[in-house]
Amino acid sequence: NNTRAENHNVEAARLVRKSARDLVINVAGTVYVQALAAAARADSARAQRDTAQALYNTSVDLKTNGLVAGIDVLRSQVQLSTETQRLTAASNDAEKVKLQLARIIGLPLGQAFQLDPRLPELPDPTMALEQAVEQAYRQRADYQAALERVKAAEAARQAIVGEALPSVRVNADYGEIGLTAASAQATYSVIGAVNIPIFQGGRLQGRLLEADADIRSRRAQAEDMKASIYYEVRDAFLDLQATALQLQTATQARDLAAQQLTQARDRFAAGVASNIEVVQAQEAVALANEQAINARFGYDLAKGALIRGTGTTEEILRQLVGGIR
Repeated sequence: NNTRAENHNVEAARLVRKSARDLVINVAGTVYVQALAAAARADSARAQRDTAQALYNTSVDLKTNGLVAGIDVLRSQVQLSTETQRLTAASNDAEKVKLQLARIIGLPLGQAFQLDPRLPELPDPTMALEQAVEQAYRQRADYQAALERVKAAEAARQAIVGEALPSVRVNADYGEIGLTAASAQATYSVIGAVNIPIFQGGRLQGRLLEADADIRSRRAQAEDMKASIYYEVRDAFLDLQATALQLQTATQARDLAAQQLTQARDRFAAGVASNIEVVQAQEAVALANEQAINARFGYDLAKGALIRGTGTTEEILRQLVGGIR
């Protein structure tokens, strides 16, 4: 029973190591997605700055030809300055997140690297909530480690119970003795012992009480972790549903805002409207792009949380990395 208890403890340690690996993969993946989102924000800000620059150039040309007032040029210049500031801030944030990613994955100091936007998307879940919860109970390494610790405590208690029973021990020894190898004589010994515990009842009873308390504690920890896994998976499902809807809505809003900006620029270039409409449309595009990026980032995080919750982090990573060529 002592051997069984130690085997369960060894298995629990192995599972704890696997759980730590899953956590590291999850953290690194989360920061990588954050870095991609920050890079997307910088690209969006750059596009908005270029649009503002084009609007400013158009305003200057129209004013030169006497088609618009000076206020339109000033307004477009202010918008260009605003978009330039946004680009500076977004680019700085993107570089800072890359530094954070480099530190997490252990790159050498000063190592330059580029993010790969072709990273395959996490697969969409194809199972119901109940199936995901059952899968989590089977595959979560931290929960399985908690169950192994319960089994180890139960085996340790059985070992204590066994100490109250009579036991037989036999020790044997064999060798050779002599001045030289040729003159060596065989020597051996066999010792047998019978152990009958008589005056150990109080000590064993105290150890049993301690073992029972340890079992109850470990069972309570396992049950608490089981409940935590259930709520973690359920929260991930709720977030996944909400972020999927947000992503769909934000994508549509971004497309509509882009159409609005195109029409506003055409109206301004035709001289039938001031550039107030263009500036407002630019702000709408910037907001819509930000919301679309946040929605995509939130959706990917929700899928990652569900994968982590069901205990399939490393398996999914192998599939994704294996799919990159």
